[in-house]
Amino acid sequence: MAYFAGAARFLLLTAVGITGNPSTANAVSGWRSDLDWAALTSKLSSSASLIDTSYDNYAGECGPEFYQPSPTNHALIDQPSGMCLPHLMLGWEMSWARPSENGHLNQTFNQAFEDLILKPPADFQSWLVDPTNPRLNLPSKVLFPVVASDVVAAVNFAKENGLEISVKNSGHSYQGASSKKNTLLLNMNRYTHYAPTGITNCDASTLDSTVAEDMSNQACLLSLAKNK
Repeated sequence: MAYFAGAARFLLLTAVGITGNPSTANAVSGWRSDLDWAALTSKLSSSASLIDTSYDNYAGECGPEFYQPSPTNHALIDQPSGMCLPHLMLGWEMSWARPSENGHLNQTFNQAFEDLILKPPADFQSWLVDPTNPRLNLPSKVLFPVVASDVVAAVNFAKENGLEISVKNSGHSYQGASSKKNTLLLNMNRYTHYAPTGITNCDASTLDSTVAEDMSNQACLLSLAKNK
């Protein structure tokens, strides 16, 4: 665990000086600038947003939290770029930053385990801070849909232009399906149709110590028990 804390700290130090602010003004530029992104933007609801993102956002917004003694996803969920993931290494293909030109791990499981846990490679930290590392698995375009019509517009745009879509809810995908590179990422954080009150803050002073019959307080009790 100390090894990963050191890696996160190195990423944090590298992120110093990075603004970490995704570009909204230039959302029509960047990845696949040959496409008419303005056409997609024109079909979105007023509260939805389409932004350009990069490795700098991941390092600047997400890296610092993993340096904390007890990192929590709650501190990551509302970062501006919408790129933060539950674990630091999920930002690279197959959760491993060793560069690979062919997209494969190129190691047996035992070799990977030794690299990851037992004998970390001397180059590990340099892999983490290399924005050109081919194993980086981060999208360059993120859409925050708010209503169903935003999703419909994104799917239609992707279909018309031969784009792949990835969808991020919690981001718990070790395969990288919720943050895949070269995709239009739909971050559902602002899509509130099924959660009209948004995130609930649990207040220990207002909760009974036992689970209610209707289990309405179960989630908060579990969260508090984990010091989250």
